[in-house]
Amino acid sequence: MRYLNTDPERTYFRVKSFFSPDADLGTDAAIIYGLDSTTEDRLKDWENHGYTTHFMTSLSWGDYSDYLNGKYDGRKHLDEIQTTEDGTYVLHGLSSPYMVPTLEFTDYLSEKLLKIVDMGVKVIFLEEPVFFTKSGYSDAFKTEWEIYYGSPWQAPGSSEDAQFKASRLKAFLLRRCIVNVSTRLKYYAKKKYNCQIKIYSVLNSFINYSQRNIITPGRDLATRPQIDGFAAQVRPETAKIPKIYNGIRKERVFETAYLEYGIMQELVENTYKEMIFIHNPSDDKPTQNWQESRANYEKILVASLLSPKISKYEVCQSPEKIFRKKEQILGAKPVPSAYKTVLMTVINTLKKMRQTEVSGENQEDTVGIFMSDTAMFQREYPDGNGYSFAYADSIAEFSCFYGLCLPLMLRGLPIRPIVLENITDSHEYLNNYKIAVLSYEFMKPLSPAYHYVLSSWVRDGGILIYVGEDSDSFNKTDEWWKHCDCTFSSPAGHLFDVLGIAPKIKAMRKKRSTLSRSPNYGMFEVGKGAVAVLDANPAKCAQDKAFSQMLIKLVSSTAEKRNIEIEQKGYFMLNRGPYKIFATLNEEFKDNIPLNGNFINLLSEKLEYDTLIVAEPNSYHFLYDIDAAKLKKTEIIACSAYTEQLISDEKMFSFSAKAPSDTNCVCRLWLKEDAEVFVNGQSTSFTREKNTVFFSFAGGENKIEIIYK
Repeated sequence: MRYLNTDPERTYFRVKSFFSPDADLGTDAAIIYGLDSTTEDRLKDWENHGYTTHFMTSLSWGDYSDYLNGKYDGRKHLDEIQTTEDGTYVLHGLSSPYMVPTLEFTDYLSEKLLKIVDMGVKVIFLEEPVFFTKSGYSDAFKTEWEIYYGSPWQAPGSSEDAQFKASRLKAFLLRRCIVNVSTRLKYYAKKKYNCQIKIYSVLNSFINYSQRNIITPGRDLATRPQIDGFAAQVRPETAKIPKIYNGIRKERVFETAYLEYGIMQELVENTYKEMIFIHNPSDDKPTQNWQESRANYEKILVASLLSPKISKYEVCQSPEKIFRKKEQILGAKPVPSAYKTVLMTVINTLKKMRQTEVSGENQEDTVGIFMSDTAMFQREYPDGNGYSFAYADSIAEFSCFYGLCLPLMLRGLPIRPIVLENITDSHEYLNNYKIAVLSYEFMKPLSPAYHYVLSSWVRDGGILIYVGEDSDSFNKTDEWWKHCDCTFSSPAGHLFDVLGIAPKIKAMRKKRSTLSRSPNYGMFEVGKGAVAVLDANPAKCAQDKAFSQMLIKLVSSTAEKRNIEIEQKGYFMLNRGPYKIFATLNEEFKDNIPLNGNFINLLSEKLEYDTLIVAEPNSYHFLYDIDAAKLKKTEIIACSAYTEQLISDEKMFSFSAKAPSDTNCVCRLWLKEDAEVFVNGQSTSFTREKNTVFFSFAGGENKIEIIYK
C-alpha cells in the first residue's frame, strides 16, 4: 500500500507561552493556544523566531464572562450554561462553564474569532466541541428542543426515547455551531483579506467520549465542506481507564490507544479531510511518575503509528512544562534527561518521516469492528431501568464495545474500528474488509440504508458477525424501525429481515436457555457470503472466557469457509518505509518475538544499534531499519535536534542542529568513510558500529561537520 503525504506541514506543537529557546522544538508550525490580551504578541513572537503560527481555542468552554454577565450585549446568558437535572452547572475545572451552543453564543464566538483572522492567522483549531449526556435541563436547551422537534421539551432522563432525542439534538447543535463559525470566519477572511483559511476540530475519540458520557458531532461533521480537518488526541490519563477482558479489569493503554486512533483514522476516510494525531508526553498531574509517563507515551506513540493513513502529528502540548526548568511546578519531579532526549528524537523523526510504502503482517484481510456516533447517544439510562441495573458495570466500562475488540486484538488479529455511517457515504468503503463485526446493544443505526449496503456486501462475499440479544432498552426508542412497513422490535430485526435470515434467527433464539451459560449461536449462508450470530450481549465477551472464545471461533470458522486466512499472533507490526513499528501482546501470547536485521532503536536515548531484538511480551518498538533504507551515502539516520542547512560534497557532510537548551542531544549517522566529527569547530568523540557513527552534544544551536579523511 502507498499513502503519500506531500504537505510541507507534518509536525506541530501547542503552546500557551511566549517564545523561549527552552521550548523551541523545531516543528513545522506552532499552535498558539488561547484568546486573551497577549494572543497577538505571542503569535508575533513565535513568527519572529521562524515559525508558521496557527491558533487554537476551546469551543464549549472558556473565558466567556463578558457574554454570561451581560457585558457583551446587555443580556445575561446564564440560561445557556449546560445544566444537570438538579440545576448544577457543568464546569470545566472550577469556574469555566460548558455552554449550550445557541445561535446567540455562536455569533458571540464568531465575533471573538474574527480578531484572530485580523491577526493574520490562516489555520484555526476549535478544541473539544462537547455536550455532556447528564446535561439538557437549561432553559436554552429546552427552547432548542421545541424548535428542533416541534414538541414540548422532555427531560432527557425520563425515558430512553427522550435521552436519545436529547443526545441527537446536542450533536446537531454542536455541528451547527462549528459550521456557522467556520462559514463566518471563511467569508470574513475572503471578503476582507482575499485569503483562504482552514478550520479544524480538535477531539478525543468517539470511543473515549462514549465511555465518558460525552457527545460530539462525528461523521456528520466530517462530511461538511466548511470543516477542513480534525486533530485527534488520546490522553494518557483517560487511556489508563481500566478495561475488562476475560473478567480481568486492568489498564490496557496500548490497546485503548490503538482503537481510539483507529476510529479517528476512519472518520476522515473518503472525505479528503486532514487528520492530525496528537501525542501528549505528560499527563495533567504535576506530581506524575515520569517513568510511567514515558512508558505510556511509548505505548500511545506506537499505537498511533500503527494507523498507516495518518502521518501528521501534534507532537507535544505545552513543551514549556517539559523542557523549561523554571516551569517546574511545586512538588513536581524534574523530567529525566533521557526522556527529553527520546522525545526530541521522536519529534524530529516524525518531521522527516515521509510516507512511502506501507506493509505489515496485520494489514491484510482487516477485520472491521463497527462503531457509530450513536454510541454517544445512549450512555445514560432512566432510573429504575432493568437493563442498566443488570449491566451497570459493563455500561460504565463500555464493555459492549471492548468485548467485541479485545478478544480479537489480544490474539493479534488485524482489527480496525470502522465508522458505521461511512458505508452509505461510500459504497466502496466496505471493500477494504472481508469480515465485519456488528452489535446494536450499545448503538443504533440512524437509517435503514445501512442494512441494504451490508446485505449487498455480504451477498458479494463478505462475512458479517453479529453479536447481540436485543436486550438493550434503547430498542424502545421511537426511531425508524418502529415505523417501517413491518414494525420491528429492534434495528437488528430489520437487518436480519433484509439479509433474509429472520426466520432462522427466530428458530435459533428459541434454543436460548436462561439457565445455560453456554453461548447460543448460529451460522448462515447468504449469497456468496455468510452471517454468524452470537446471541449474547457483547459485554459477556469481555466478562466471560467462554463467550470471548466463541467470538473467536465464529470469526475463524467463517473465515476458513471463505478461504480467508486469519492468523493469531502475539504482536502487531507495520513497516512505514524504513521505519518499523512493532508492539507485542502479553495476555494470550507469552513468547518472546525475535527480530533479525540491522536496526536503530529510536526509543533509546543512545540510539542503540541492534542486529537482534528479542521483543518481550508487552513491549513497544519504533525502529529504523537500515536494510530497508538501502543507504548508499552519508545520511542522518536519527537526531534529537532538528536539522537544517545540510551540505554534502566529496570532502564533508555538515548541518545545523538545534534543540531546547536543556537537552542532551544524540545523533546517529550512516557513514562508510573514515572521518572526524566536529561540533561547533571542536573535535568530538564518537563510536562506530558497522557503517554508522554515534555521538552526542549539548542542546542549543550547533554546527555539525563530518570531515572525510
